[in-house]
Formats: sequence, structure tokens, C-alpha cells
Amino acid sequence: MAQPNASISQIIAVSYPAVLNEMRKAANQWAESAFMRELERQGAVSRVAFGATIEKTLDYQRNPGTQISSVGLAPISLTETEVFSAASYDIAEITAPLVWSRKTEVQNPTENQKIAFVKGLLENGINSHDDIIEQALFATSTNGLLGLGTHVTTAGTGSDGGIDSTVNTFWRNQQSTYVDDTDIEAAFTTVWNACAKGSGSKLMPTLMVSDGATQALFEGTQQANQRYVDSEELKAGFKILGFKTSRYVFSQYGGASVYFLNPKNFQLEVSKGNFRDLGETEPIANTNGYVRKIYSAAQTSTNNRSRLGVAHV
Repeated sequence: MAQPNASISQIIAVSYPAVLNEMRKAANQWAESAFMRELERQGAVSRVAFGATIEKTLDYQRNPGTQISSVGLAPISLTETEVFSAASYDIAEITAPLVWSRKTEVQNPTENQKIAFVKGLLENGINSHDDIIEQALFATSTNGLLGLGTHVTTAGTGSDGGIDSTVNTFWRNQQSTYVDDTDIEAAFTTVWNACAKGSGSKLMPTLMVSDGATQALFEGTQQANQRYVDSEELKAGFKILGFKTSRYVFSQYGGASVYFLNPKNFQLEVSKGNFRDLGETEPIANTNGYVRKIYSAAQTSTNNRSRLGVAHV
């Protein structure tokens, strides 16, 4: 509870945990984004303790000395076993500044006025912080935060985590093309099967995302056997279609490329101690103003690029 005559800075400090908690509730979390909600729901947003970089150990190939033989005492390879490598990712920073002036304090003299102002300021700051992350996820790189354009390229190649897939073919993602509604389902099947590799369900794609127009194109091919996989999300206005084991959502920042992901191999990693962290109040030099910053350290990563895919035009 704010004290009488408390400053905006003091009210921000008291109000922030409650506002953040309210925005994490199911009805409000990632309020305008089915994609970010789905990443959270599937466990693809991972809160971890960071080091200087994010290192992902890769078990990237079958032991090359493994063999089948019908001859007794057949010679075996004694070459040192090399089956591990690592992808390395730098850490990006996200900041949403909360700025107000001393004049704002004057214009909101009562505690109730200040609380209303602070609540709006905090809600906008948190939403802005989350929204810019979603937007960056559909880019290649946004000031150091890597997007799907880096991890899942339309050619399947490219460098990711310091590993060049032109040389290291195991590091290529899956991809297929489609022209229109006549072949989009076939392209989806090709990519999904290539990502799955016939293996266990934990490594099959569980999340697909594109823009709304492309999801609608696919939906139009499914009218006879249309499948919505979450009635509660549908009531909330988020249309989630089903394709095999995947939940297909759309984002306002997506495009005609349809990404195939799963939380075992694609993660948005955020710092356990620095995710939506509220900094201290700082006076702005040479002005009658103040700033507090909502701050996060984060990065996207993959530990198996061959399990990710894209269907594209």
C-alpha cells in the first residue's frame, strides 16, 4: 500500500509486483499474442542462470565406429570417438523505459491519481517489452536477439550458434515449398515428417506459426475435417488449428513462412534473475525527469537445428 504523499517512483516500486502478477494470469499473459502464450504453455520459455554466453551441447551424429559384421573378430575402429559439439549464443538485452517528469507529479497530486497513472505506465511497459520480443522472433536478428530467420532458413543452410551448416550438414534445418492452397498441406506433411525423422513424439513438431493469412489459407483446405485443438483459446479469440501433433497459431508479425518448432529443440532462454526486472529510479541529467527500466537478458537458441523446419513460398 502506497503511503500518503508518496512519489510516483515509490508507487511504481510498490505496484510493480502486483501489476506484473496480474498480467501473468491466463487471461492476460502475452495478452495479444497466441504465439507467445503457446511458447509459454509448451515450456519453450526457459528461465536459466546465464554465464558469459549460452552454450548448447550437441549430440550430433551416430558413433561413426558403429558397425554390422558377419565375420568373427572383425576389426573395429579405434579412432577417438567424436560425437559431441556445441553451439554458442551471445546474450541480448531488452529494455522498456518508464519515463516521467516532475511536472507529472504536480499534475497528479493525489495518491489515487498517481496510482492510476502508474498502473497504466507499468501495463504499457510490460506489454511493450513482451511485444518487441515477439516481433524480433520473426526477424533474422534484432540488435543481437536472434529470430527464426536465423534458426530456420528457407534454404535450410546458414550459420547458427557459430556452426556453419554449409560445412556441417547435420546442422541444416528442414524446409519445403508450397505455391497455394492446392499444395500447402503436402508441404506441411513433408516438413513435419522430415523434422520428426520417424522418432519419438518428444522430438516431433508441436508448434507451428505463421501470419493469419497463411493460417487461413491452410484452414480453407480443411473445412471438411477442421480441427481446433483448444476450445478455451478459441473462446478467447485465439484460433489454434491442429496438424498432426502440432498446434498451429498465427502472429501479427508472422509471414507466409510457416515455422515448425518443438520446445525440446527451440528455446527462448531468459535470465532467471533478470527477466522483466524493474530497475531503480534514476534522475535524467539536465531535466526535471526520472526513469526506471524494465530489463531482461534473453536469447533464442537451438540444440538440434535438424528438428526445426519451415514451409515457404
